[in-house]
Amino acid sequence: MRPTQMNIKKWKFWLVLAAMTAVLCSFQIPTSAQIPRLSPTNTQLTAAQNLQSAGLYRQACNSLLPVLELTQFNCQTLIDNQVSPAEKATIEKLPNTEITAAGLRTLGDVLRVTGALKTSEIMLSRSLAIAQNLQLNPAISAAYLSLGNLQRAIAKRQEDIRKDAKLNYAQALDFYERAIANSAKTEQLQAKLNKLSLLVETQPNSDIGNLWQEIKSQVDNLPVTTESIYTRIDFAESLTCLKVQTMERSQIEKILLPLPPAVKHCAVAAKGKTVANPELIYIAKLLASAAKDATKLGNLRAESYAKGSLGELYEFTGQISDAKQLTNQALGIAQSIQAADIAYRWQWQLGRLTVKDEGETKNAIVAYQASVQTLQSLRKDLISVNPDVQFSFRDNAEPVYRELVDLLVTSEGNTQPSQANLEQAIQQIDALQLAEIENFLRCNLSPSIAINKIPDPQAALIYPIILEDKIAIIFQVPGKPLTYRETRVPLKIVETTLQRLRNNLRKPGNNPQVIAESQKVYQWLIEPLKPELENNTQIETLVFVLDGDLRNIPMAVLYDEKSDKYLVQDKYAIAISPQLTLFAPQPLQQKLKVFVGGIGQPQNIDGKNFVVIQKLKEELEGIRKKVPASQPLLEANFTKTNIQNQLQTGNFSAVHLKTHGEFSSDPDETYIVAYQTLLKGQDIASLIETETQERSTNIELLVLSACQTASGDNRAVLGLAGIAVRAGARSTLSTLWEAQDAPNTQLMVQFYEELSKPGMTRAKALHLAQKSLFERYQAANIWATYILVGNWL
Repeated sequence: MRPTQMNIKKWKFWLVLAAMTAVLCSFQIPTSAQIPRLSPTNTQLTAAQNLQSAGLYRQACNSLLPVLELTQFNCQTLIDNQVSPAEKATIEKLPNTEITAAGLRTLGDVLRVTGALKTSEIMLSRSLAIAQNLQLNPAISAAYLSLGNLQRAIAKRQEDIRKDAKLNYAQALDFYERAIANSAKTEQLQAKLNKLSLLVETQPNSDIGNLWQEIKSQVDNLPVTTESIYTRIDFAESLTCLKVQTMERSQIEKILLPLPPAVKHCAVAAKGKTVANPELIYIAKLLASAAKDATKLGNLRAESYAKGSLGELYEFTGQISDAKQLTNQALGIAQSIQAADIAYRWQWQLGRLTVKDEGETKNAIVAYQASVQTLQSLRKDLISVNPDVQFSFRDNAEPVYRELVDLLVTSEGNTQPSQANLEQAIQQIDALQLAEIENFLRCNLSPSIAINKIPDPQAALIYPIILEDKIAIIFQVPGKPLTYRETRVPLKIVETTLQRLRNNLRKPGNNPQVIAESQKVYQWLIEPLKPELENNTQIETLVFVLDGDLRNIPMAVLYDEKSDKYLVQDKYAIAISPQLTLFAPQPLQQKLKVFVGGIGQPQNIDGKNFVVIQKLKEELEGIRKKVPASQPLLEANFTKTNIQNQLQTGNFSAVHLKTHGEFSSDPDETYIVAYQTLLKGQDIASLIETETQERSTNIELLVLSACQTASGDNRAVLGLAGIAVRAGARSTLSTLWEAQDAPNTQLMVQFYEELSKPGMTRAKALHLAQKSLFERYQAANIWATYILVGNWL
């Protein structure tokens, strides 16, 4: 999901802090972070806090464990969000001392920054309890401040997978207010700053005029320190966002495209225009003074940050020449100290300014390419900390890639973009999808095939790329030049249409609504390509490399109003390849031998209810009649251990699991149901991976019958692909929403029957089975849910 409303404070908080972690861990460059310093009551604790301030979070964790006498704990396990019941009990038994409260709070902050939100909460909650027992108001206030930051991090994670984050934001606000209430007036500034940024971000209509005026009176009298420099930069960012929210829409529309992040993330107008309206001149003075003081202190990182932020403010106000000068200065400083986490921002900013100042696309592309290269190096480094941090990093880096793609596909007049530009546009979108799959798997992956070497002359590749004002469509037929088409349609309309279509697809009886929405998508994606499809009669399979919310839509359901037919009724088989270079297309390497298993009895596991699956035995026995298959592993026997034992000894080429399950972009929310337990995403992948390692060959096909993808999560299909990649499965057949039991069994049995025929591809087998199901059941919620992900041959 690309967030449509996000305060720049949150953007910086997640992105820069995450990126800074990686860079500092690589280069070991000390810096000053805005984390409240604790009294140096213990040299070990002070040393750990210095490591934390320098961004060396893993080292800080290792230094904190002896301080807390938790030497039996393992930092990697904590960063992986794992704490055993025995370890929880140990934490609860820690002594009520000031040093313990401080150490736990610091450890909780470290774990939060590395993305370990569950273990962070355990540490911070215990720190608060100790501070309260000791009645230490400064420690209580600091714990509340850290808990507020944690709840904001949890809220952001919820938003990433399109879940409601209101409760977490409300808890964060409550914690900030408690932090203010428990601290002396002179020590309230950080909590007030955090409260302000949260309100601007989540409650732009709240009465916050008095709050920012209170902060202003304190900020204006701060001494010259590194901490005060960052305080002014943070305050300026919140005020800029507040200023944007109090502007009229007509004023915002006058700002040259592409929009600076401060405008793009904050352009949700507040209803109360008179409540709080900071002057731009004051914001500029804040940043200018921060830059001046940073120069005086010799803090190059802070100087780069302040000058770059001031450059962005000038970009916002249309002072492009001044903005470019400041941005170049900020970039030069960042590069001189190898601060890649902020250098990429100024490279991106320079790209935007080049477009606005000169209209020179080539120079702008160079700047954007430099930014993307910097981002890619940062993303690789982040895996060494904790890939969960990359959730927000990915979200906030995504605009750089998309704006670069927009430049690459833009050409003068009606001319086609160059082949080099189209190839690079594909590479940039592939890079984004690869990052998303790697985030899910928590590891680096190596591409297995070049994009221009697809070994199927009867397949056409379709790349629909969702941009701010259009859908860019790149069409590829092996051995021929790339073709470019575009459909002009605003992003908001695309997202709204796709979300309505997905919602209607799940509901019985909503066929008219499905047709009304899906014909729009057909017009956007397929209609512009009809001349190419008609000129390439050899094409039998359409392989879609989908983007954004398009991943939530089965392409088979796209409706042609002219012919009064769904795409499934046409001659084309359909497949989805989220990241083509990972799924090397090749025909089935051997005759199918299928492991089959599942559980149909109703269960309640971890508070989730799973209803009965009536056709479990009928489906698995039906498959055994069509292809060689194992004796079904059913009901109480469908356990992790039994599955693993059978897979290790069976020499299977396919795995068919009929059980409830859900796939999400969050590994913790991805699971299938076994007997009395949930097998999480990593468990599923590891089970199958173990089998492939025994034989050193891949599973040709993974079928997940009766599963579904998380509603509203447009990265859920990437999570599904991630399981397949990790498991070594060349392709996966699953459903976007839960299939009806009887029709699902009919489709699955026919799919295997078709697949057993000589020369049959996986995509064609699904197409024939799906067409047959369509003829029996006209309702789209029944026949349209199926998708084939990965290798289509």
